[in-house]
Amino acid sequence: MKSTIRHRAAALGIAGVAGLAGIGLAGGPAMADGAALADSSSQTASSDAGTQSVHYPTDPAVYADELVRAWGNDNTDRVEAFASADVVDKINAHSDDNVTHWDRTRVEGAAGTTYVDYVNTVTGEQMTLGLPTEAVHNGGEWGEPNAVHSIRFEG
Repeated sequence: MKSTIRHRAAALGIAGVAGLAGIGLAGGPAMADGAALADSSSQTASSDAGTQSVHYPTDPAVYADELVRAWGNDNTDRVEAFASADVVDKINAHSDDNVTHWDRTRVEGAAGTTYVDYVNTVTGEQMTLGLPTEAVHNGGEWGEPNAVHSIRFEG
């Protein structure tokens, strides 16, 4: 009985020393150099941002809404992910004074393209976005990038 207690006490003592040594090793280098810790955390954050993917909706109206929302939030990367280069150029050239006031008014499909109409509730201007229905509603889980291929402003 006494030997069992000694064996358990010895095992607990060894585990305790090993645990303390492990804490010291884990905390040592990070605590020693705060700059190294800051550099590694910023690298991790930037690499995480680079690996994030954009979810492209499979509903054309929702897809167009995402582009309009990104434009309103001044999210250039997301705008470029949802629109063709030509559409991005036209968006960048357009005044964005009232960019957060676009409301969807209609969705219509014709000849393989879905047109999504918006009205600016402040200026009364109208905007139509065009995207290929098949590229967005492709039967998969996600739509394709850069699907908005046309944009027209009126008024």
